[in-house]
Amino acid sequence: MKLSKPITLWGWISSILFVLCINIGCASTKGSYSPVVPLKEGVDLSKYSKLLLEVTNNNNVALTETDKTRIKTQIIASLHKEYPNRFKDINMDNPDLAMLQIVVNITRYDKGSAFGRLMLAVIGGMHIDADVILNDYASKECLARYETKKTFAWGGIYGGMTRIEDIEEGFSKAVVASFMEPKK
Repeated sequence: MKLSKPITLWGWISSILFVLCINIGCASTKGSYSPVVPLKEGVDLSKYSKLLLEVTNNNNVALTETDKTRIKTQIIASLHKEYPNRFKDINMDNPDLAMLQIVVNITRYDKGSAFGRLMLAVIGGMHIDADVILNDYASKECLARYETKKTFAWGGIYGGMTRIEDIEEGFSKAVVASFMEPKK
C-alpha cells in the first residue's frame, strides 16, 4: 500500500489563501432588516424627492460624532451605489413637503474582540443593530419602522483582521434596503 505524500508548506498556504478568498467580502454583505411597524397602507415613498438622514444612538451605546458621521456617509454611499438617481437632495437645508426623514438610531455597536475572533469563530463577534424610522418631514408622521442588524463572527486570520468599519458597509446596505425595498 502506497502512502500519500504529506502536505507541503505551499499546500497549507494555498489552502489558507483559498479559504480566505472564499470568505472575502462576508463583512460587507448586506445585513438583515425586518419591519417593526410596517409601511403604512397607501403610502408611496416614491413621492419623496428629498431625504434628510440622521444617525443617532441610545444613551447606552458608545458612539462618537466621528463614528456617526462615518456611518451616515456609508449609508449615503450605499444609497448612491444601489439607487443612483433616487433622491434629488440628501441632507440639504431646504426642507419641503417632498422630504422623507430617516432616523437611524443605533441600539447596539459592539466592536467585539479581534483577538477572540482570531482564536475561534464566534468569540469576539461584532454587532451593529439599529432602528430605522421613516417619517414624513412636513407632518412628522411616522410612516414605518424597521429593525436592522449586521453581525460578523468569522474566526481565524480573516476574523482577526476585520474591523467594525468593515462591517458598516453591510449594515448600511441593510439600512438602505429597509426604506428602498420596504415590502420585502
